[in-house]
Amino acid sequence: MYKIFIESLSVEDMAPLLKEVKGQGGFQDLIRKLQRQYSSKNQTLVLDYSDIEKMIRYSQHYGQGGFQGRLSTIMVRINDLYSHLSNLLNNVK
Repeated sequence: MYKIFIESLSVEDMAPLLKEVKGQGGFQDLIRKLQRQYSSKNQTLVLDYSDIEKMIRYSQHYGQGGFQGRLSTIMVRINDLYSHLSNLLNNVK
């Protein structure tokens, strides 16, 4: 449906997400998928609707375990995008 490109994500920004993932499970699968979708050359992460839905669910509904903190930088960017889009849409009305 839609793809979102989050740009200007340095390797340092992505360091928590790029750590080795051990074990199996839904969250580990998501982290591995996000790692594959990140281009260090372009400093860009590509997300689809499903990625964002899972990130929100894991970060809000499963507490702040070791893995959830890995999403913080990206969740800040998603929240910023949401705020900007909301402001734009409110100005259209």
